Amino acid sequence: MEVNVLPLVPGVALPVAAPAVARAEIPPGYGVQEQCLPFTAATALGFLIKSPITFGLCLPGDVPAGVNTFMSPLDARNRNPDDERVFYVKDDPACRFFKNGFAVEPIEIAGPMGKQLLTPTQPGLSFFDREDQRDLFKIHLPYIWRTPPEVDTLFLPGINRTAQGLTILAGLVETDWYANPVNMICRKPPAGDSIHVAAGDTIAQAIFISRAQRRPSLKTLPSHARLTRDMKAELVEWYKVHAQDRSAYKKIARSQHGRVGNEKP
Repeated sequence: MEVNVLPLVPGVALPVAAPAVARAEIPPGYGVQEQCLPFTAATALGFLIKSPITFGLCLPGDVPAGVNTFMSPLDARNRNPDDERVFYVKDDPACRFFKNGFAVEPIEIAGPMGKQLLTPTQPGLSFFDREDQRDLFKIHLPYIWRTPPEVDTLFLPGINRTAQGLTILAGLVETDWYANPVNMICRKPPAGDSIHVAAGDTIAQAIFISRAQRRPSLKTLPSHARLTRDMKAELVEWYKVHAQDRSAYKKIARSQHGRVGNEKP
């Protein structure tokens, strides 16, 4: 499957294929998580989402030099004496990001008055207006996704990965037609905790789901069913094979049909 992205600014960190490992150095010896096929298969799903900007949330005294600081509109209107943290973002001329806004490449559109240039500004961080969503904020990704027909993109926290203290909320987007940049919704950490994210850091993961698979049905097998008998027989064979070779699962999964034994197609 091919997935396309359209960058709206130059030089921004774009998604990359997710590798099967979640750490740079893997300890030697048997039993590390990277030897668990379900772990590595999940870790390698889809793409890693990189932060398009350098940003953070911290106390004023911990703000790095040379950045722009601000509060959410709700926090600015109704200050919480128990939480004095501020957000910060860092200008990045390489991707035309200044003072919490991307200068998007002008887009020519045709209208009743003839051709016009649309010069939108894409925010870096933005906020909700509702008091019950005061603890949330958005990270805007300055590019548009396009997946094949009937394929949705599920945006998740990094699978089996940490993300610099960020708590990413999951979101499903119909990216086969959605024509706007996606934003990642994040939850602030508790008061007293900080976030510091550099441009290019991994913040989330995107995997792809056929729309037809959104609402699967679940059936509990009765004890007399043929499939029940088959699955029990397979379980017995599974125990037998793994008693002989604790790494048998990998060999089975990498075989042509994922079967134990010597069955022929």
